[in-house]
Amino acid sequence: MGEIDPSCVDTYYRYACSSTYPLCSTGGGQTTLLAGCLSTCQDVKRACGLLFTLTNQTQLLPDCTATSPITKAPLQSDDSCNLIPPTVDNQHSGLNISALPADTVLATCPAPFIVDPIAQKDPKKSSNPISCRFGCCVPCPYQNFVYNQGWPEHAFFATDIVRSVSAVAVFFIMFSYFVLPDKRRHPSLLILNFSVAVFLFSFVAFFSVGDPKRLQCADEVNASTQDTNTLCAAQGAILMFSSLATVLWCCALIINLHLHTVWSSNFFTNRYFLLHLFCWGVPAAFMATALGMKQIQYEFANLCLVSLDQIFNLFFYPMAAIVCPSFVLHICTFLYIARIAVREGIESDMSQSASNASMGRAQRAVRHKHVIQAVHIQWRALLLAIIACVTVLFYWIFYFTQIRRVSDLKDDTTILDNWLQCMITPGNTQNSCVSIVSGHLPPFGLMVAAEALVSVIGIWVFLIFAKRSIFIEWNDLIYNIRVYLGGRGRAEKHGEQFFQL
Repeated sequence: MGEIDPSCVDTYYRYACSSTYPLCSTGGGQTTLLAGCLSTCQDVKRACGLLFTLTNQTQLLPDCTATSPITKAPLQSDDSCNLIPPTVDNQHSGLNISALPADTVLATCPAPFIVDPIAQKDPKKSSNPISCRFGCCVPCPYQNFVYNQGWPEHAFFATDIVRSVSAVAVFFIMFSYFVLPDKRRHPSLLILNFSVAVFLFSFVAFFSVGDPKRLQCADEVNASTQDTNTLCAAQGAILMFSSLATVLWCCALIINLHLHTVWSSNFFTNRYFLLHLFCWGVPAAFMATALGMKQIQYEFANLCLVSLDQIFNLFFYPMAAIVCPSFVLHICTFLYIARIAVREGIESDMSQSASNASMGRAQRAVRHKHVIQAVHIQWRALLLAIIACVTVLFYWIFYFTQIRRVSDLKDDTTILDNWLQCMITPGNTQNSCVSIVSGHLPPFGLMVAAEALVSVIGIWVFLIFAKRSIFIEWNDLIYNIRVYLGGRGRAEKHGEQFFQL
């Protein structure tokens, strides 16, 4: 008991000693008995109240109003009692919950903790080895309690809303590129497939928006896994598949831009079968592997993904193998375009000096014209690739560097013990205990920023590709359908017709 709460033990001993064995004081031929101190009794209630309540030993707390059976007098004030000085300083006072035996089951679980039903039956077992200690559990999801109160719920609800809006926005682009005749050809097919992947990536927000716990938690204590929550399994599989598919189709877009701009090649024009096989097949293979290994589960934020044990092997490493070379290639393409543009500006100010130089310059001018035209035609795809690369790289770097912190909570139980001790101490709040675990969790602001960045990628697709020509093509398509159905007979559409590639 002395290791669990030294201050409680010291205070209780001082009270018991002074009240049981009065101090005899002799003066003026008279003997005076100095009874126990009222302040020491009150200190016992203050120092031991929490420990005795948690261990169901409240009957041991003294009655400070009772009369001593020895002195036949109540407890006295400090100036007329047997006051024994403390032997434990403030530095070593307080509850040390880590000193409790591992099979200890607390009698009560202070809010917000809930009773561990398995530990109540067998103290050597628990519902969850990470979030449960001494018969009490952190409610699922635990992230709502290790950050400032209310922050995770509100922040991730906002990212869910943004991702939902993003899904609706990119759906318009996806549907337009699928339906409009002019969009079902190369290179628009790259945008179509990319928008399909982004739509699936954004669509997963609808699994959790409004009620994230149905996705996060299998019960009041345990987080969801693919075996305990089919909704989590479906959402996690879609998210993993669409994430890898998004970066692969972005990679295909970058390679196509490079081949067309630098090498004047339309390599992918008649090779979409290979593109589909690779850009959809590889994500499907990794998704099937994760499901087969039963690694889909909830870990953080509002969505299920791969477990921390395998998230690097099945998700982050494959993503890095795609994103990093693609980003380097895109930078090379961008630098090539910049070099051509600068050279064109310089040569436009130079006069011709010789016929052979003029011929060489004419050949370079054709090359320069091709590059500039390629940029004019495909600047939207170029911008989209830059945004997608930066977004995915930020997301990947953040979680690649920060997610290892969460593993510390699994490996070092003293972290959770210290936090639990802080949370159950009277007067403390959730916000005052955040600092104990903050060093072992991803920074909240950066985590929300990473989630927000990937949540708006569908909105970026809409803003970049929802150009005027799409609405004109929709207008023409609707008019042609009405004419075909006989809605307006053989009447011709009035007004000029505009077409934009």
